[in-house]
Amino acid sequence: MVCDSVTTPSTGLPIDAFLIVRYLRVLESGRDISQPVSPAKRKTSKKRAARPAPSSGRTVRVGVIGLGTVGTGTVAVLLAHQREIERRLGGRLRLKVVCSRTIHKRNLSWMGRKVEITSDWRQVVRDPDIDVVVELVGQPQTALSIARETLKNGKHLVTANKFLVAEHGVELFRLSRQRDVSLGIEACVAGGTPVLHAIRDGLAGEEFLAAHGILNGTTNYILTEMERRGCRYSEALGEAQQKGYAEPDPAFDVEGYDARYKIAILSMICFGALVKVDDIPVQGITRIEPVDFAYAARLGRTIRLMAGATRRPGGKLEISTGPLMVPRDSVLANVTGANMGLILVGSKGGTTLYSGPGAGGDPTGVAVISDVVGIARLILAGASSKVFLGYQSWKPFKVVSPEEGDVHAYLRFVVRDRPGILAQVTGILARYKINIDSVLQEPGTPRRRMVFVMTLEPTLGKQLRKAIKQIRKLPFLVSPPLVIPFSDLP
Repeated sequence: MVCDSVTTPSTGLPIDAFLIVRYLRVLESGRDISQPVSPAKRKTSKKRAARPAPSSGRTVRVGVIGLGTVGTGTVAVLLAHQREIERRLGGRLRLKVVCSRTIHKRNLSWMGRKVEITSDWRQVVRDPDIDVVVELVGQPQTALSIARETLKNGKHLVTANKFLVAEHGVELFRLSRQRDVSLGIEACVAGGTPVLHAIRDGLAGEEFLAAHGILNGTTNYILTEMERRGCRYSEALGEAQQKGYAEPDPAFDVEGYDARYKIAILSMICFGALVKVDDIPVQGITRIEPVDFAYAARLGRTIRLMAGATRRPGGKLEISTGPLMVPRDSVLANVTGANMGLILVGSKGGTTLYSGPGAGGDPTGVAVISDVVGIARLILAGASSKVFLGYQSWKPFKVVSPEEGDVHAYLRFVVRDRPGILAQVTGILARYKINIDSVLQEPGTPRRRMVFVMTLEPTLGKQLRKAIKQIRKLPFLVSPPLVIPFSDLP
């Protein structure tokens, strides 16, 4: 018999070649070849290779309070991405309970699995099996009560509530430190764009000089649709509501309050600054009309709702929220739709830009779950807690309005046409030593609602405010003058 003519049925290799290959594979594995492998171990090895077990038998259990736009998006993201998340964690992450005041009236069949439900948030924060509480309710005082009770009960907290962090961030930070639990706030500022992570970790070695950005996806969608299609504010708002970018009561977004809270949080994380939210000047977008975009285009600009903070000497912070005329070729002018954009200016690293989804349940839900995953990693590793606020201590900063310096502004007037209008307006401006750069008027506007625009040379903001106060008294005005400052942001 010739040995090399006999082959194995499974490989087709000659027996001696087959044995050599097998021998080499065993040597590569590092196993002692003198010890046989039992059939039971072979079966176990095959089973583990087919389905790797998590490195930890620990299960991290999550409770979600609030099933609005963000709450629903958060639950959907967790359930859809659970397998992928657990592969990253090397452990188990489970949604144990969801809570909403109207939970028993809701159709929750979309969840596709059995999850405990309750209408009482106290049951969630007191549940001994819950490790992480996700607070996503809309009522500020209820949210504060949930946050306090969660931390006092020794549970980790994740929130997307900018009111909580802007108004009570230091209190929650101290409480979480006392209880040795984590506090996650990534979703509070930029929806699904992880800017806080970049500031807190990626740029931890930087000293920031300024932060400016489009921080509200709802208003950015409205403004860019008005610009793109020439539609009115009310029409663009209705579309934003239909798409889930705007709440049924949109005032918090469109009046600029949402962005004001967010720039207060960014001031805490970028500068270690404590500022009173009510001290930050704010202006909304409800008075902007399609004609303003037409004039902006003639000036090589467009309009965006911006929130910005600039560090000034002497513990001062120049900070404000409102619409600005930005250059048409600037980076932020090209942030469109329900997206956000943030420019950070550092003393050594220069300028960096961050942009991404700034509104909607799913993008914000990704940010919320990212915080949950970060906390779950610490739990599974048995590591100490983490508070995601950038600093360990904060100093009070005095808020300085941009109006305290020079302002280069766009003024839009809507008037009932009559002789002498320009003379009266320019006379008031001259009285306050304000120079006019240009006067613009589109042809064909009706005389009962005639629109014209002035651009002013840089002037003291206080003087401009006094002049506008006098101009508002003129009898031919259909509506108060609209003032939008120019900005030369990159």
